[in-house]
Amino acid sequence: MNLDLKEIHQSIINQTGHMLVKGGPGSGKTTIALLKAKARCKGLEPGQGILFLSFSRAAIRQILGRSQDLLKNEERRLIQVKTYHLFCREILRGHGRLLGGFPTRILTPKGERLKKSFFEGDWEAEQVRLAQVEGIYCFDQFAKGAAMIVAESEAVRSMYGDRFPLIIVDEFQDTDEDQWRLIKSLASVTDVVCLADPEQCIFDYRPTVSFQRINSARVTLGFAEFDLGKVNHRSPQAGILSFADAVLNNEELPKTSNVKIVQYYWPNGFDSVFHAAVHFTIALLRKKGIHNPCVAVLTKSNRHVAQLSAILQDTHVYKKREIKPIPHDVVWDANLSASSAEIVGSILEWRTEFDARTVSDTLACLSRYFRLKNAEQHSKVASKLTRQFAEASEAVIMGRLPRIQAARNMVEIASNGIEYRGDPVSDWRSARDILRVHKVINDVFRSASMVRLFQATDVLSKALSELWLESGSYIEATATIRKVLNHELLLALERDPQGCVLMNLHKCKGKEFDGVVIVEGKFESRFFDEKREHPPYNRSRRLLRVGITRARNLVTIVRPQGANQLTQR
Repeated sequence: MNLDLKEIHQSIINQTGHMLVKGGPGSGKTTIALLKAKARCKGLEPGQGILFLSFSRAAIRQILGRSQDLLKNEERRLIQVKTYHLFCREILRGHGRLLGGFPTRILTPKGERLKKSFFEGDWEAEQVRLAQVEGIYCFDQFAKGAAMIVAESEAVRSMYGDRFPLIIVDEFQDTDEDQWRLIKSLASVTDVVCLADPEQCIFDYRPTVSFQRINSARVTLGFAEFDLGKVNHRSPQAGILSFADAVLNNEELPKTSNVKIVQYYWPNGFDSVFHAAVHFTIALLRKKGIHNPCVAVLTKSNRHVAQLSAILQDTHVYKKREIKPIPHDVVWDANLSASSAEIVGSILEWRTEFDARTVSDTLACLSRYFRLKNAEQHSKVASKLTRQFAEASEAVIMGRLPRIQAARNMVEIASNGIEYRGDPVSDWRSARDILRVHKVINDVFRSASMVRLFQATDVLSKALSELWLESGSYIEATATIRKVLNHELLLALERDPQGCVLMNLHKCKGKEFDGVVIVEGKFESRFFDEKREHPPYNRSRRLLRVGITRARNLVTIVRPQGANQLTQR
């Protein structure tokens, strides 16, 4: 981005001490922070550097990308760009012994989900106990432990102050109590520059994230303040920011050709109208000269994301015009899909004749799936199914008929024999379709249907083909699928969005796209839900503003007829 340096920008670069730099989306906060870091690099001593903290890997990639244009190689080497959680984890690894007299251990997200799935009780209290008594830190405890170390150890605090004479804190308005305590402690030994947009505080539904964070910091740090205002370098001519601000402030919507509102009649019109909206958004961007546009489809819930993905996989007719399937990616928590893929793999291992061990393994996989689901969001149904499928797995091995009907149905299918042909695509579908045998495992079928969105289809197909060529069967398919998907999940974390990508609105924070399609369902993912929030729906308005301002060129908003107006004025 070419930034025309004005007096306010030069003042930010020259200012010493603690600072707050406010500005709307695309106002240049990150760019001016990097230019300030560039100027500060000249005075660094050997061993010193500048720390740039942000929340997400996506934001980190944008910061690093922007630094390529603004900084020399030697300057980039002096600036460490990290997520809050990575920085806190490093503090725990290096100095965790100060908390309990013994080294700390980090529990990976996968390990935490497994531990949580076996735990009965208050998991938040158990996380605290694990940290304090056993020195085991879960993801949500990283900041608390790191903040305690830095706040209570003058030696550690001074060490980080000497190492980082300047710390830049991105998205400051979204910091929770522990992250704020860490920053406040570091501010006693180093200069802190906070970048913030108060109107992008969309995580204040979490009890430890406060909409008053900036006011608290004002009193505590007494920083110099700079406001970059509403300048928008992301989409300067498009009128997108003005539209987003009107939604935020519940004001009259400005007219702009770069924001289109499309309405549909429920229920028959939704699928074709939504599909056409994505198709024409991509087409309009290409007409603007963007040959390979990146378009984000945004909605409020992960469940709706899955429904929208299914729509884009089919062909629809809109105003007598055929709209073909649109290839796309999905950004979401894919752990349940990975678990369901292992279940499909275990079914691929079934023999032509009934084999109690392989069927028992499938039922055990189903038990683990529902244990994971229960860990993600506790429910009596998931807890019950976890136990029932575990009992069914044991029963099959012992030669008994399972008590749960879904397991009985699967035993019957396996007893009748199932034959595979060596075509991994059709064999995968045949194995996956068995998950439709009973309604209690239909959810597993739906999760397995999302596996193609890992962008691992070709890799999986090749791996399964190799298994078949080696033995004429899919023995070890479960382990193979687990290995492939684990690898693809890691790649997905580092991959920049390309083409059409679906995600919920909270996950789009810190990202940019050529175009955005924001979708409201008639009953699912409603923009303004009076059952969850009272008018004028300030929280939802902030979330919508974030979604709208992710676009550089074009926004399409898909809404049902009769929905509450975007603004009441």
